[in-house]
Amino acid sequence: MTSPAAITFALPYYSNLGYLREAIDSVLAQTISNWKMIVVDDAGPESAADLVHQLDDHRISYIRNSVNLGLAGNWNECLRHATTSYVTLLHTDDRLSPRYAAAVLAAAEAHPEAAAVFTDAAIIGADGLPARSLPDFVKRFARRPRADHEVVGDTGLAGVLTNNYIFCPALTYRTSSIGSTPFDPRWSMVLDLDLIARLLAGGQSLRCVRQPLYEYRRHQSNQTALLTADARRFTEEIALYRELAAIAATQKWTRSEKAAQWHVMVRIHLVVQIVNDAIRGRRQAASSKWAMLKTDLRRE
Repeated sequence: MTSPAAITFALPYYSNLGYLREAIDSVLAQTISNWKMIVVDDAGPESAADLVHQLDDHRISYIRNSVNLGLAGNWNECLRHATTSYVTLLHTDDRLSPRYAAAVLAAAEAHPEAAAVFTDAAIIGADGLPARSLPDFVKRFARRPRADHEVVGDTGLAGVLTNNYIFCPALTYRTSSIGSTPFDPRWSMVLDLDLIARLLAGGQSLRCVRQPLYEYRRHQSNQTALLTADARRFTEEIALYRELAAIAATQKWTRSEKAAQWHVMVRIHLVVQIVNDAIRGRRQAASSKWAMLKTDLRRE
């Protein structure tokens, strides 16, 4: 008999059938078979219906939204369709290591107090080969245990806010811990960090598996790159960090409050983008980011 599904891989899809197929194939390659997959198409320009139906796998289903729900809306829609105890919001331009599901399920069962389990991530480029970027290089120096560990309380939240080393799609959530609509539609860029921070500030914990079992793809057409280029990313990050500083102050979490107030990595990244814009002759972009940085520093 087939074991009941233990985990749902929910894939929020909009475009790029090639990347979607890679993501699906990485789930099919898992070392366990008791999973479900749901592809939720957010009314994108390239329907994935034929691709999913051709797979002819009873574990995989497909839904196309009648209207575009946006990033937060579609992520919440994905989670709404999860019927298993655990759910992974697998981004459709990313891939999983074959051992991902087995590792996160084992960690979740061994640590029932954890609201979510996450693994380390390897970075790949548009071609699927290993890649590097400055933000990912910096994240390697985040101060945290080298072995599997718990992220919890003031210390845990401060570590995340100091150097946002958790890759959101590498998280597997315990569905009972996150509610039906955990992602805040106010955000386009920081909705993942917002959820992680709210879970930790609410007294919940995360379990880290120190193995790079998730492959995170960086390419110029993804949402992160687009929002970084026109500075919307930094506007949201600064606004969120100020909100989190106020929450931490209320709870007397002094480490988290300080980390949120200074948001050092956000400022460093903003400086790097200013220099990059200037070198490439994008004077208006560099000027607007420079004005944003000065305003942010004056508010200290």
